[in-house]
Amino acid sequence: MIVIKFGGTSVGDATRVQGVIEILAAARDRQPVVVVSALAGVTNDLVAATAAAAAGDIGMVETIIERVSIRHQEVALQLVQQKSDYFESFLAQLRAQVEQIRDILKGIVLVGEVTPRARDKVVAIGEKLSSVLVAYSMRLRALPGVHVDSEEVIITDDHFGEAGPLMKETRQAARRVLLPELERNHIPVMGGFIGRSRSGATTTLGRGGSDYTAAIVGSVLEAEEIQIWTDVDGMMTCDPRLIPEARVIERISYVEAAELAWFGAKVLHPKTIAPAVELGIPVRVLNTHNRESKGTLITEEGDGQAAGPRAIAVKRDIVVVHVTSSQMLGVPGFLARLFAVFEQLGISVDLITTSEISVSVTVDATERLPELVERLTPFATVRVLDAQCIVAVVGRNLIADSSVAARVFESLRGVPIAMFSLGNSGLNLSIVVAAADADRAVRSAHRALFESPVGARV
Repeated sequence: MIVIKFGGTSVGDATRVQGVIEILAAARDRQPVVVVSALAGVTNDLVAATAAAAAGDIGMVETIIERVSIRHQEVALQLVQQKSDYFESFLAQLRAQVEQIRDILKGIVLVGEVTPRARDKVVAIGEKLSSVLVAYSMRLRALPGVHVDSEEVIITDDHFGEAGPLMKETRQAARRVLLPELERNHIPVMGGFIGRSRSGATTTLGRGGSDYTAAIVGSVLEAEEIQIWTDVDGMMTCDPRLIPEARVIERISYVEAAELAWFGAKVLHPKTIAPAVELGIPVRVLNTHNRESKGTLITEEGDGQAAGPRAIAVKRDIVVVHVTSSQMLGVPGFLARLFAVFEQLGISVDLITTSEISVSVTVDATERLPELVERLTPFATVRVLDAQCIVAVVGRNLIADSSVAARVFESLRGVPIAMFSLGNSGLNLSIVVAAADADRAVRSAHRALFESPVGARV
């Protein structure tokens, strides 16, 4: 049994849905469970509808709802090419979901406020519609697709907008709901991104959470493989939109892939790897639009190489916070006191560098920065450097090859550096530069590591 996830661009229109069906037909003997994202752009529409409702703009709400509804109808009609009982059945389900959206948004208009719980209920509709559409379209092509409500499978806490799965309960639910369908030789199709709390409320796993859904399902069903079908050929040495010369990485380890995802690689959601790692399930990244590509296989051991750089990622919209205080000098507990403030404000830190009297950290741009500065100022001097980016060179045991750091720093000659970090794990050489210099830094580092004869291996 395998789990196959299709992203929004893979189900963006009728032609692409037909491509998905062909992929599933080829994989039928492997007993696939299918996870799909909302059609490309639909989640953004639903977020916009929620904002319009909170602002009391009922006209805009109706416009967006109608646009979402018509788009799904058109894709379905293009697939079937004529009206039929199947088509009418799909329309009935579509109308029911659209009316549910409309009722919730009208309630938001009345109170002039949107709660996290109501927002999750609205934005989850996109995945519900796409999963119904794909299952319905499979039936038209003689594939035994059956729609499964994700809320019956993924059980979460009640942290709306960023819910965490309750794995024990999810395992029980997934086996109860999905295994009987597989035993009947059906192909279950469910929306990603969606779950349900113990109290029965719809929750979402955060943007990009469809990858996470696939990994959760693969974990609890102990799948032989998890496939993530997207719009690029796999994980690459850099974002090909920035570096056209970027190359596909055929094999990479879990830790390297997770590090790349965390530091800005868009192919995978940062949380995706965790459930797969626990059981050692391979994750394969493939391109819906280029099915001939072998993609990238992510496993515990990767390509087996002992050391070397694998890729460069960029994390944008970063802020550097420099904290200086003479109270640090030889005083036990100062760092604990300092980072307790970050914890109390819910501000996560990516990189840390320290000296005898200063600490520098990077954080995502956050509206709580003014409060952070205010609370640190009584015992430290604080300087905030915004509009920064982290350029992360990810690989294995980078410390073992002294030439890696030398090549990177030589390539960045003339680029001002705000911070850099290379931990003892040798997994990530991170360099902080101004946003205006980031693209230039990435291009230069990529040439040095992956385009020169010395850095040819991927």
